[in-house]
Amino acid sequence: MNSQIAKRFLAGTALGVTMLFGSGAMAQEALGTAQKAEIESVIEQYLLENPDVLLRAIQNVQAWQTAEQERQKEEALTPVWDALVADSSIPSVGPLDAPVTVIEFFDYHCGYCKRAFEGVMDIAEKNDGKVRTIFVEFPILREESAIAARAALAADKQGKYMEIHEAFMQNRGLLDQERINELAANAGVDVDQMLEDMKAPEINGMLSQYSAMARSVGISGTPAFLINGTMVSGADMERVEALVDAGLEDAS
Repeated sequence: MNSQIAKRFLAGTALGVTMLFGSGAMAQEALGTAQKAEIESVIEQYLLENPDVLLRAIQNVQAWQTAEQERQKEEALTPVWDALVADSSIPSVGPLDAPVTVIEFFDYHCGYCKRAFEGVMDIAEKNDGKVRTIFVEFPILREESAIAARAALAADKQGKYMEIHEAFMQNRGLLDQERINELAANAGVDVDQMLEDMKAPEINGMLSQYSAMARSVGISGTPAFLINGTMVSGADMERVEALVDAGLEDAS
């Protein structure tokens, strides 16, 4: 047993003992310096002879810290989840009142997002009418990611979001403005109008809002999924599908 660890633990334990006698001046009056030292010595000796007691105490503190972190994360997640689900202006597929909602934060230059794309679309297609999938632009990997995100949101104004989203996800290589324009034209997007709409302050505002939401719940990489309020980090599509299935079962 490391005696320094034991001594650090003693401070908290001795404090608990003094609380039995009251607080503040009363505690100081109840236990003098000599008495405190004697109690600490007894406790230290006990812990040295019974290290499992200290180990259990440390484990309990760690378990509490983990639970508290999860509680704080869930507390931060609720308003973000509610806001995204309630916002019908965010690109999505599936009915607004679907029993299961999948929210994906992604970047068009993210290889893992591209790898997850087929699974995301499979969930949407095979559960038509029962799952709503919301696509949240979170361009964090490079400058061109933000350009692609603005282009996708601009294409949404023409009702072409899913067409350009699929084209961008299936693209291999850099999505610079020239490549974006080419893919947009192939998807039936009015490129001139798209370029004009990309300058709209509201699109920059949307991207800023999405970024703030992601950061507030601890999302720092892509893809990240929220399924009926539960977070899945990374392209763990098995976990995503399991949560979707569980949500559908609960709703049946």
